[in-house]
Amino acid sequence: MKKTFYIIFILSILLEGCLPSVIKLEVKPDPNPYTMFGKVPSRDFYIPITIGDSLKEKWEKDINGGLTNSSVTLYNSYVFINDLSGWVTCLDLNTGKQLGQLKDKGSIFSSPIIENNILIYPISLNNENYSLLNFYNFRSGEPVFAIKIQDKILSELIHTKDGIILNTLGGKVIKYNFNGSRVWEADTKASTHTSLAMKDNIIIFGNDKGEIVALNAYNGNQIFKKKIGYIFTNNVSISDSTAFLGDKNGAFFAVKIRTGNIKWKIDTGSEIISTPVFNDEIVFIGNLGGKLFAVNKASGKIIWQSELNGVINATPLLAKNYLIVPNLDGELDFVEPATGKIKKRFILPAHVRLSPLYFKNTLFIGYDNGILGAYEIVE
Repeated sequence: MKKTFYIIFILSILLEGCLPSVIKLEVKPDPNPYTMFGKVPSRDFYIPITIGDSLKEKWEKDINGGLTNSSVTLYNSYVFINDLSGWVTCLDLNTGKQLGQLKDKGSIFSSPIIENNILIYPISLNNENYSLLNFYNFRSGEPVFAIKIQDKILSELIHTKDGIILNTLGGKVIKYNFNGSRVWEADTKASTHTSLAMKDNIIIFGNDKGEIVALNAYNGNQIFKKKIGYIFTNNVSISDSTAFLGDKNGAFFAVKIRTGNIKWKIDTGSEIISTPVFNDEIVFIGNLGGKLFAVNKASGKIIWQSELNGVINATPLLAKNYLIVPNLDGELDFVEPATGKIKKRFILPAHVRLSPLYFKNTLFIGYDNGILGAYEIVE
């Protein structure tokens, strides 16, 4: 009996290793896809609708590896999710059925980019100091090409109308067109853990030296580089002409994207890694100490601060009536944006990693044990 079990176990491992690496889909045009982290280059996590305060599970799916603080990307009725074991998995939006997987030897830290029927994602190779930027046609089910990039890619990509822009751990920022040709490359000469954001053809990000850097998106030329804080550890978001970002000491900045001048600054008391979220008047930011802040975008005045139970690592989702805040202790809070009051709290089955994303009446939540859940929000 033990021998039979052992043989079955070994065969299951071998079969798993032989699973086809393919995604092939019947693709229909999607007029409103979600093709990158934050949906747009400026990183916008606001949905201008009123939502209910109850969750009804639609499905859960066990993905191969652990998840990061990224998000799913979506096209039509297809959900694409990356993981740290090097897989990109495609699921049916309505049922959670697995429709295909792509497997690479490395880790994928960035949400995939979708350009029509082309899936674009970077692989950071294990035990190597380079990455591969993969272009895959999920209509034909075949790889298009892969670009070797020296250095690790650990941050989110930007999808533009004529190409993609990425940054590396070593501080290089590179633009490629959709044919895989390099348009420009800029070496900012500083280690960088933050993702890029872009508005009005100005690329903004922070680096490990506490500098904020702006580049011209047309040619990669540097507009400014200014030291304003400590090590920047969170992603940038941009509203109008103001960039928001936080550092390892818990300082939270509003910076003018054309000059790099500080508009205002507040101290949150603990490291910030989640992306700032905003509506027309307020910017919201959480820190690793579990504090959530609402700040007037124009003046920097703190409107309220709220103590949540757990570490805020993933980016919240903002609707008209609720700020949906996950934490690493496995809770999901529905917070009233005007007051900071927790109106409803859900205890989830595991620690939350992915930023919640709402698409076609479905809320997607990803856990650090590699499970992706889809929930309907109801009254």
